[in-house]
Amino acid sequence: MPNGVKRALIGTMTALVCYSLLGFLILPGVAQRIANQQLAQYATVPASLERLEFNPFSLELTLFNLRLGEPGEEQLGFERLYLNLQWSSLWRRTLHLADVELDRLQSEVRFDENGTLNLSQLFALPESEEAPEEAETEPFALRVDRLQLTDGALHFEDRRPQEPIDMRLDALSFELLNFATRAEDAADAVLVANGPNGARLEWQGQIDLTPIASTGQLKVSNLDLATFWPYVREAAPLALRKGRLGFSSEYRLDLSEGTALVLENIEAALSPLDIDSLDGEPLLRLAQLQINQTSLDLAKQQIVVGQVRSHKLESWVARERDGELNWQKLFAAQPADAVPTTADQPAAETEATDDGQPWQVLLNDLQLREYQLHLADRAPETEVALELGPLDLDLQDFDSLGTAPFQLELATGIGRQGSLQAKGRLQLEPASGTLAVQTRDIDLRIAQAYLSPFIHLELRSGLLSSDLDV
Repeated sequence: MPNGVKRALIGTMTALVCYSLLGFLILPGVAQRIANQQLAQYATVPASLERLEFNPFSLELTLFNLRLGEPGEEQLGFERLYLNLQWSSLWRRTLHLADVELDRLQSEVRFDENGTLNLSQLFALPESEEAPEEAETEPFALRVDRLQLTDGALHFEDRRPQEPIDMRLDALSFELLNFATRAEDAADAVLVANGPNGARLEWQGQIDLTPIASTGQLKVSNLDLATFWPYVREAAPLALRKGRLGFSSEYRLDLSEGTALVLENIEAALSPLDIDSLDGEPLLRLAQLQINQTSLDLAKQQIVVGQVRSHKLESWVARERDGELNWQKLFAAQPADAVPTTADQPAAETEATDDGQPWQVLLNDLQLREYQLHLADRAPETEVALELGPLDLDLQDFDSLGTAPFQLELATGIGRQGSLQAKGRLQLEPASGTLAVQTRDIDLRIAQAYLSPFIHLELRSGLLSSDLDV
């Protein structure tokens, strides 16, 4: 073998050995040491990276056991992060990752009483000098063929409400395909997670960054309302005894010009729902509520409700001595001095203004069955109690703007033996309509409490029956 060929082979082998030693042994150790030094310098909590592996021929990089936080109370970390970098990144000027795999991502998201997020306090980074404003530039060139998150977990805690919120998402998995920051084609994504008390979150869709847009389907199953009820408690003093919600919808989101959001094929199911006052008085019991064939258009400010079916609602409504309803007192507005105002803006003008166009709600078909209302009037000297039910209501073609007539049909029991039926068409603007009203055996003794202050008359018995065209 010629000497030149021998020297070339020896040089090539030596270069390969050196490259292998540098890539497999030296670079991973140096990179791990530098990474831990940077973590120690900038992290405000104990942080460490256990191991790092690199294949210099296939450009595969694997990081093992990153932990940020006190041992046993880590706030952020993962068991394994795998990156498969492509050689084409060198000449295409795009960071091209064929595969990204993240195993057992663990994250703690906590808001304290002052609203401070724990993740924002993990690092103490030096303040960067403000760069002069420049024209819009293209995003960093990145392409990921496949990104997969498996067996992740998220613990969320919010101590801002009076009753803190504590929930956990388990079995969190996420997959992203064909993602690119400068491509016109949208990336496909799937997200699945298990929530507290048997809840489940499923999302699949497409994501586009140029412009920012997304389409897809979202489904939430068996959500226990108690998980987020403290947020409701901040707005209204209501105590939730039980309640579960299911929700699904297709959506289209486009942020290229403002916020354009369209929800279609919305389906929601609430079953059951029990609400009391904070004093323990019952306010509402609902066996079932289903909403189908519904859509929402944010730009048009329009909600179209195709079908509503509800069964066995029971509610307690009372007029107190001061003339206000018990529900009014619960949702009474906060005093004006509780609303923050700016120095040069009065409290009455702090509310956000819009273009003046009201939201339009179109209700195509509503059916309420077996409702029961417990009415009480405590304003008279003698309290008046009245039972309405079973109450059935049918409503078609209702428009919240009130400019079109809608169909109404009502049938309910009144007291022990009375009944009322009404059927016809009504319109809100202008107020008009025709109704056929029929009453049977309504006990008139209920009027005694209202007659006594004006006339000395005892109403011992009386039943009202009528047939009216109104």
